[in-house]
Amino acid sequence: MNNIINVLIVDDHPIIIGAYRLALEVLSKDNPEFSFCIHQATEIDEAVDLIENKFPQNKLDLLFLDISMPKSIRNNLHSGEDLGLYIKAKIPDVKILTITALNDVVRLIHIVKNLNPLGLLVKSDLTNQTLISAIKSVLKGQLYYSDTIVKMLQTTISQNVILDELDILLLMELANGAKMKELQELLPLTKSGIDKRKRLLKEKFELDTSCDRDLVITAKEKGFI
Repeated sequence: MNNIINVLIVDDHPIIIGAYRLALEVLSKDNPEFSFCIHQATEIDEAVDLIENKFPQNKLDLLFLDISMPKSIRNNLHSGEDLGLYIKAKIPDVKILTITALNDVVRLIHIVKNLNPLGLLVKSDLTNQTLISAIKSVLKGQLYYSDTIVKMLQTTISQNVILDELDILLLMELANGAKMKELQELLPLTKSGIDKRKRLLKEKFELDTSCDRDLVITAKEKGFI
């Protein structure tokens, strides 16, 4: 009897979930060694509930993860990336295949360095055959990046564009309208430390401005907040 491969699909678009299910069905029919038990979630909180209740013994093998998920209501998770990090902390051996509509190189490099998924595909590259090839590679523990990802990363992967937790928190508080006095209370940073981080963030985003509003707008456009 074949080993069952436990799968969780997290995407807020039912049509995309249907495409993933179809690819798994085709893969299973053409390759008898693959047998899938599939769960799905269209919200972060729903995915968290599944992790807590359906996979309590680290039995999740493959995770399809949409990065651009609406933030959680009940859990402190603001994106699909946050959810992926949460799941990896719970189930370190899970194989992650990330599919995103993002095409910003700074954001994608951050995903690669922070989440480190085995598979990373841009939705514009997605075909049934590409998806099947990606699933096969990821299940074998091999990297699979779609063509657009490879082209963008080839010339920029060495750049220092990853944002840490303090960077993200600073951007979120700026987006919430926090002023310098409030930032010093909310963050473990001095005024000069906050100013330095804002300056470095603007450099990473290639912004020639002193306006924090432009920084927040750019961070939102790139999918960081």
